[in-house]
Amino acid sequence: MCGIAGILKEAGATIDAGALDRMGSTIHHRGPDNFGATIYKNIGMSHNRLSLLDLSELANQPYENENYILGYNGEIYNYRELKKSLETDRGIKFLTTSDTEVLFHFLINYGIDACLKEIKGMFAFAFYDKQKAELFLARDRFGIKPLYYTSQGKDFYWASEVKVLAKALDLIPDPTKTLLSIGGLGERSKRNTLFKGLYSLEPGCYLRIDSNGDIQRKSYYNPLDDFDSDYYRELDKASSAAIVSEFERLFTGSIERTLVSDVPMGAFVSGGVDSSLIAAVARKKNPDIRLFTANVVGNLSEYEDARVVAEHIDSKLFEYRFEPEMFLRDWVETTYFYESPIVIHTNSVPFGNVAKLAHASGVKAVLTGEGADELFLGYPRLLTQRYNRFALFPDTILKSLYKLVPGLHEYLFPNGKHNLMNFVGNLAHNFESQRLDEDHGKFDSLDKRKRVEQKMTVKMLNEHLITLLHRNDRMGMMSSIEARFPFLDEAVVKFGINLPSKFKIGNSSRFHNYKHPFLIDKWIVRKLAEKYLPKRIVYKKKFGFGMIGHKHIKVKPDFFKNGWLADSLNLDNAALTHLVEQQDPYFIAKLASVEIFGRIFSRHEDRFSISQQVQRHVSLPGVMKHVSNL
Repeated sequence: MCGIAGILKEAGATIDAGALDRMGSTIHHRGPDNFGATIYKNIGMSHNRLSLLDLSELANQPYENENYILGYNGEIYNYRELKKSLETDRGIKFLTTSDTEVLFHFLINYGIDACLKEIKGMFAFAFYDKQKAELFLARDRFGIKPLYYTSQGKDFYWASEVKVLAKALDLIPDPTKTLLSIGGLGERSKRNTLFKGLYSLEPGCYLRIDSNGDIQRKSYYNPLDDFDSDYYRELDKASSAAIVSEFERLFTGSIERTLVSDVPMGAFVSGGVDSSLIAAVARKKNPDIRLFTANVVGNLSEYEDARVVAEHIDSKLFEYRFEPEMFLRDWVETTYFYESPIVIHTNSVPFGNVAKLAHASGVKAVLTGEGADELFLGYPRLLTQRYNRFALFPDTILKSLYKLVPGLHEYLFPNGKHNLMNFVGNLAHNFESQRLDEDHGKFDSLDKRKRVEQKMTVKMLNEHLITLLHRNDRMGMMSSIEARFPFLDEAVVKFGINLPSKFKIGNSSRFHNYKHPFLIDKWIVRKLAEKYLPKRIVYKKKFGFGMIGHKHIKVKPDFFKNGWLADSLNLDNAALTHLVEQQDPYFIAKLASVEIFGRIFSRHEDRFSISQQVQRHVSLPGVMKHVSNL
């Protein structure tokens, strides 16, 4: 929806209005419809607006009265219900039809804790009480909307994107963390950024900064909180038909809420079952919804399936033809908006181009399918765990024999816990992943296998989902497109967390997927999809958003010469040549992603010049050389 930024200084200090303007200009892409800024004593807020609800000037931000200021990014999907309660119980007279004004008055009348308990949706906001000189920063349950902050002496800063604070405060990335980001740590972290002293407000958390400048952090939600053993048993006893019916009720309700808008809406469709189901249900609620897809040209293309879906639901499909070398063309520019080395999701590049297509088509917000795989066990590696005991049986027997000789087993098969690089990487990121894996006995009432599979959903929501949300926010807002996520509706999530795995992993007499033969992932999603989609789509195996990526890239040594990596590690040309020619090309390509990030954010090199370096020294052997702009 928007981009927010702000500065809080110690009492008596003044705010530079020019600094607020510069912070806002850095994220103009997040909200090109209006820029607003306000200063009150020692606090200043700026807001870049992407107008989706109540397009009038009255709904512009920062939203302010004589006692409070609000800078808000997001959508509160239950704002109409909250508005009615404020009108009835508190006698509030509203001036707009926006959710911003509802959030403003709800915070004033009920306070931060009650507000965060009641509001449903995606958000990041800064709320200031002028009388108490008290600032709150809050972020939604899953971290859909980003929010970053840092303390510089006695001054406190926040913004929707890292680059705002990096530019305003002349910050550069920490070299150690940047190097370690080759493993994807820059995309996975809930709290840390690659910049020293610059943090992401964790999902489901808020900060309170009091009049003395003291900062308190409070967590108000963790996916574990949603597990309810009584609810689990209730679902476990229900029939398959009843489960599918309940899921349809919750899911269609979510679609209706996420379609709320005063501007044209769209949906991103990949050709997979999740996004296709969203499009089909949304089409019944909004006949004018527009569909967008990336046709990744080649054997990875799923365009034909996306076309079949569009024809089935009678909706127009807008196609962006993404040819292989477009990755090299857009790698640098995408990294700038991505704010991290592109290591995990190389498909961010075509994703950004689809968002650009949506923007050109007059759409400002789209529905997307993220969250389904995490909630309903859609990743093949989650299902293959059921086969581990059988697949690894020969290996298990062999290792048991080696254990008969003291010390031999450990010598031949070192424990993964002793992997130094894993340890260093986890140390750099505060062991986030391991700590998130602690369930504190929440699933103890279940037997072992059920406990493991039930825990998978929470683990995926806590870890992998954050990378997808990072991708969707940055690549969407790069072109002023807001992404909305029907599968992450609060009621749908609670249902998914408590849904027994027997309704997520189905059995099949057919060889559904070679990675998990005779098992069907996301059974409940596919079962509901039977009502809305062609069978071809319903039981299509998962491909992911495949594309030409790091495995296909060839980097020449000259790309790294006199660059960020060479400077950071003091590598001479001979060392760089050895690195590129003798080490795994896949790792070298990932290192090139790190190099691009370092040149942009550490050395502040011109992005066009870096792109020219890519074109000269990086190639995609064996793929088409012609780059089409169609």
